[in-house]
Amino acid sequence: MTIQQLEYVVALDTHRQFVLAAEKCFVTQPTLSMQIQKLEEELGVLLFDRKKKKVEPTAVGAKVVQQARLVLREAYQLRDVVQQEKGEMVGALRIGIIPTLAPYLVPLFLLELVEKYPRLRVQVEEMPTDQIVQRLKENQLDIGLLVTPLDDRSLREVPVLEEPFLAYVSEGHALYGQATVKPSDLSFPDLWLLQQGHCFRHQVLNICAPANLNQPRRFVYESGSIETLKEMVRRNQGFTLVPELSVLNEMDNNLMIKRFDAPEPVREVSLVTHHGFVRTGLLDSLRELLLRHVPERLHAGQSGQKIRWK
Repeated sequence: MTIQQLEYVVALDTHRQFVLAAEKCFVTQPTLSMQIQKLEEELGVLLFDRKKKKVEPTAVGAKVVQQARLVLREAYQLRDVVQQEKGEMVGALRIGIIPTLAPYLVPLFLLELVEKYPRLRVQVEEMPTDQIVQRLKENQLDIGLLVTPLDDRSLREVPVLEEPFLAYVSEGHALYGQATVKPSDLSFPDLWLLQQGHCFRHQVLNICAPANLNQPRRFVYESGSIETLKEMVRRNQGFTLVPELSVLNEMDNNLMIKRFDAPEPVREVSLVTHHGFVRTGLLDSLRELLLRHVPERLHAGQSGQKIRWK
């Protein structure tokens, strides 16, 4: 049994296709198949059911895969500890980020991080919170950039930002003439929402006054994009809630943007890792990059009211 064979097993479980798993491991499909078969022969069990359209682990194979992920995490940590001591930043850095943060944060750090560490291979992928959490636990991601708290003791959270929620109001809406808004002002029938599955949607509903949520809606259109919701408000009617990062360039001259009365509702944005992540230098560098590129009023530790995402 070798580390390489365990990597192939985990890759096949992740991608459920021999060709794709081989591509991700930078080997040919016959090489990956042969090494997995050798491991099966050594263990005396069948790890994967190859008869189905998508390759699936057998019952014992699922247990082997789970243990393989733990073994690989420990092995990678050993390498990372040595690199950390030598001051080296090499290898892969896998980052997962939720879609309501990605358009506004990834452009701030990605190229600068790569330029700072030219031997680092950075991979960033958008995915929902639950998927990021699962992949962190399965060692398929190194860092998650998402909304906290998660209330999960198996993960470490490093708060970075406290980003205010703002109202984005059409010119024809009653709220347009107000300087600020408060939760009791938010009329549910006029509210444009993100689709189910977005933590931002749950936070918006948590901000609204409970009595307002019982009002019948005159229309239903739910988008997967904050930018689409903003455009619906601009061209139609009603209002939506947006994170401040999405309107930074509009703050000084757009009367459609309304702040909440103090204390402002905010979402806590954190870098999240499993407790075994030892490349603390990378984590610190990423945090510093983010803080340098956003206004200081958004830095963690301000006086806003944190809105839970569950």
